[in-house]
Amino acid sequence: MNFKEFYNKTENRLTDAILSLWATGDKEMQDYFRFLLSQEPIIAEAIFQNTFPWQQGNLNFNESTSVFSKEFINALDKIKNEDFRFPKDRKPYKHQLKSWDMLLNKNKSIAVTTGTGSGKTECFMLPVIHDINENCKNKQGVNAIFLYPLNALIASQRKRMHAWCSAIGGVRYALLTGDTANKENSQEKKKKAFPELISREQIRETPPQILFTNPTMLEYMLVRNADVPILEKSKGTLRWILLDEAHTLTGSKAAEMALLIRRVVEAFQVEVKDLRFAITSATVGTGNTDALKKFMSDLCGISKDQIEVISGQRVKNQITD
Repeated sequence: MNFKEFYNKTENRLTDAILSLWATGDKEMQDYFRFLLSQEPIIAEAIFQNTFPWQQGNLNFNESTSVFSKEFINALDKIKNEDFRFPKDRKPYKHQLKSWDMLLNKNKSIAVTTGTGSGKTECFMLPVIHDINENCKNKQGVNAIFLYPLNALIASQRKRMHAWCSAIGGVRYALLTGDTANKENSQEKKKKAFPELISREQIRETPPQILFTNPTMLEYMLVRNADVPILEKSKGTLRWILLDEAHTLTGSKAAEMALLIRRVVEAFQVEVKDLRFAITSATVGTGNTDALKKFMSDLCGISKDQIEVISGQRVKNQITD
């Protein structure tokens, strides 16, 4: 991005807006306003601040065969779109490697508390897709529920999930929100959208392995007669529950979510001890690991021994002073 051009265009547009609003057709007044704005700028000067990178692990993605299969690694490496490709030579961050190990090798639940831009999504999304690919490929029934507080957050993960599921094959996903269509008659649209299921009718007929939704829609799904087929066809299949933006779960919201999780476990007829959970946030927690474990334990209904708190560290050795 050309920041200088962006800054100048923004300033010019704001100036034009003020002149058209306060001095329409009055050249003398417009000239006066322009003089005032030259003395007192309408927007402050741009400030750029560097941030330290996150610590990388010693292994590259191609060497992470202790957690991922070679076929899985190759599939993500061959994705043509560079925005979603996970190249073999990329060195994952230390907290990503630790998350993958805890989820897939140690069968633990995790709380990831790294900052914005640290790849929190990859910490849990890659292990979920790999697990489903290894154990539930081409099967129907919900294996993983991704819970987001806002539909906008769900939409932001859609393209990434689509690219990864398309690359490995055999794994379908769907977005169940208020915007999800009840029915889609066009076979062409269904085929073009695959591996995404784009209607509630499709979700009910063949529940996808991965379901993105929000707490309100999940609540409806548990009580709505039309959604009974989803639960009936997903008995005993649920393996994962993922909660993003955990810092939004405070007070009554946290209590409601805790009750909702317990109802989900009951509805899908699984044992909570057999589920793996992941909660993520850039702001949750204050370094008190025990308090965060207790919060997650109370929220998810699992033992604190099943939980690993994972924090990312920045590289701070690049400045000599």
